[in-house]
Amino acid sequence: MIGKHAKKDDYLIVGRITKPSGIKGEVKVLPITDDPGRYRKLSAVYIESGGSYRKLTIETTRVNGRRVVLKFSGCGSIEDAELLRDELLYVTRKNAVKIPKGSYYYYDILGSTVTTLEGAVVGEVYDIQNAGSCDVYCVRSTGKKSREFMIPALKDIVKKIDVGEKKIVIEALEGLL
Repeated sequence: MIGKHAKKDDYLIVGRITKPSGIKGEVKVLPITDDPGRYRKLSAVYIESGGSYRKLTIETTRVNGRRVVLKFSGCGSIEDAELLRDELLYVTRKNAVKIPKGSYYYYDILGSTVTTLEGAVVGEVYDIQNAGSCDVYCVRSTGKKSREFMIPALKDIVKKIDVGEKKIVIEALEGLL
């Protein structure tokens, strides 16, 4: 287990356990990566609990297209696997796969404030979905009347991303907001 001194910024989300797979403790994982094959290179992942990160050692990995099935040490039954349902999986930032310039980790975008080119605050990114041809930022406005927006992560719309400031600037094209 990693101690309480560990910062959330030291970890990157790489997937979410969706459900058990079979009866021997395997779990199905929704990968949050462009390349699910990267799971083959992982020997461990972490889950967060109460501000601490607990290491899960990976025994086996099966990747079939976008599907990933993992087996963890100490997880030997469907009941053990069920306890991991809906857990987010993390890797340490220092051990993360390097990504190309102009690409961003899921965690770096989550929680970012979205503003228009004119400076109007649209809201905050609370989720990211993959729409096939591009990611879509799910944005929730704050204020008296909370609204939700789906912002396609396209160059024509997203003009600037500053992960240090957790800020995204968009061009509010007609019909977008």
